[in-house]
Amino acid sequence: MIKCFFAEKKIKDALVKYEENFPALIELLLKKIEMCKSQRIKKTIRQSMRKILAMGIKQCVKNISYKNVLKEISNSPNTKKKILFIAGEPLFNIVGISIYLRNTGKYETILILENPWLVNFFKQYFDFVYVYNSYYEVAHILLSSKPYMIHVQSSNNYNFLGVMAKCLSATHVTFAFNDIPSIGKDSVDTSEKASDTPHVSRLDFLSEKFLFERADGILLTMNTLAVVEVLRLHYKIIMPLLDFPMYISDEFASYKKKPSHNNNGKIHLVYGGIIAPADAPKETLGEVQFLNLAKSISSSGVCFHMYTSPHFSPFQIKKMFAEYLQLAAEEPNFTFKRGLPLDKAIEEFSQYDFAVLIGLFDGIEFSKVSYGTCTSSKFFTYLAAGLPIIVSEEYSYLASLVRKYEIGIVINQREIFSLSKIIKKCDYEKLKINVKRAMEDFSMKKHIGRLIQFYEQAVATKHRVMK
Repeated sequence: MIKCFFAEKKIKDALVKYEENFPALIELLLKKIEMCKSQRIKKTIRQSMRKILAMGIKQCVKNISYKNVLKEISNSPNTKKKILFIAGEPLFNIVGISIYLRNTGKYETILILENPWLVNFFKQYFDFVYVYNSYYEVAHILLSSKPYMIHVQSSNNYNFLGVMAKCLSATHVTFAFNDIPSIGKDSVDTSEKASDTPHVSRLDFLSEKFLFERADGILLTMNTLAVVEVLRLHYKIIMPLLDFPMYISDEFASYKKKPSHNNNGKIHLVYGGIIAPADAPKETLGEVQFLNLAKSISSSGVCFHMYTSPHFSPFQIKKMFAEYLQLAAEEPNFTFKRGLPLDKAIEEFSQYDFAVLIGLFDGIEFSKVSYGTCTSSKFFTYLAAGLPIIVSEEYSYLASLVRKYEIGIVINQREIFSLSKIIKKCDYEKLKINVKRAMEDFSMKKHIGRLIQFYEQAVATKHRVMK
């Protein structure tokens, strides 16, 4: 009891140092971390059940305590630099980062994450992987270890992990933004009084401000020049910035595989990634609410194959996507499947003809800045699968890449309903050749040196505290 009291006091004392400048953020963060023992026990029980379902009892027993993470960071006899990766639901690009860091012979990589459904995949490419039971555990790891670098990866509603890392750890912290909350709309309140939006929490917005003012380095996956121009209106950005898209790992590249799909004379399209349930609010999630799009494409005679995010459990899929599953049962040209780990996804996607990044945007509230600058992990997964890409012109940065490399087709909203005619007019073999060339430009192996230099710069920079 006494030990627990002092641990909680240590966490609280470390956070309240930032309370004067970020009062609302620290208040929310103290609520987020399970300081109450009963709350912590409930979270741990829930996580333990998820881990058993996803990993099996034996794997859970082997990796039952966060203290194993501390041992891995602190007690290794070699002189390799330890990179601690922290994520809620990791994006697959950190796999390539880990692979090529380890290939240098100078780094060890440790990953701690919340979502357990892909842990066996990640274990193949990191020196150590741990599924944490609570944010309280994460706080203990941060307070009790000192790796060479902490690399926090963002995803919706997990930006606060970067704040925890910076507040609680004595180590330099780099934060990798995939989506930036404040550019999700053309006009967003980024102040301490900012309120929730339907798909981004207030904690995410407040965490963004803290990270752009206090992190030791920021990684951006999007069109960095355009994004930074907007961000400088809100923040005085003084830390190192690096544009680092979701580069492709050669180990998974599809050109080493032979497509096996029998297309039966039909065109086969594939989409893999975030999908909104049919009853999700159209105003904010309409671009990934694909039920009407799936009906339109499949009824035109084109086969449409959809794969959910691999972070969803089979139970979640049945509950959230009943309408999609029903359509798949009734429409022979439409299939709806659970998402796959990166290696399996690339192999399976390579069987199809085209990948798609399209949506129906009528009636949707979206930011021209966000859509005009965003990249997508699935874009690079599609390239790794060797597929030409069909992209909506609303995703203007991705559309510019498709045009620049001549690796697919850019379409407007009207053309979505005549995809078959448009596809038949293209030079498919030329597109495939261009995709292979683009894969070489977007190779993680080619760019990992830039990330290593960025880490070194972040470690060497004495960060000035913003008032």
